[in-house]
Amino acid sequence: MLPSRRLSWLGSAASLLAVVTCYGTMAVVALLSVIGIGVDLDDSVFVKIVTGLLVVALLGMAYSFRLHRHPGPFLLSLAAAGVLGWVFYGSYSQALEIIGFAALVAASLWDFRSKRRARSATGKF
Repeated sequence: MLPSRRLSWLGSAASLLAVVTCYGTMAVVALLSVIGIGVDLDDSVFVKIVTGLLVVALLGMAYSFRLHRHPGPFLLSLAAAGVLGWVFYGSYSQALEIIGFAALVAASLWDFRSKRRARSATGKF
């Protein structure tokens, strides 16, 4: 497997992992509370983890852009990261948080599709 192919999944995977980290943790905590187990989580820890994953996602999307030369997925992920940064460190809004994560997932799917098209057109990576 070519090195470029090995790293081309990084942006999409980190984006999806950021979503799963945020909403998956909330789902597990809600499920635990339903069965009577109370868990107190420090939100700042999750904000830092998701922020780190956003940085990795942006780096991966930038790398992927270099492979398929379609700027859309990178620009959408950049906008999503900006919205989520505002939500985490500026003024919290649940609606903006959902929009930011939805845009991040859309950018990941778009990136995957762009890579697949470029791969079929060129036969590379």
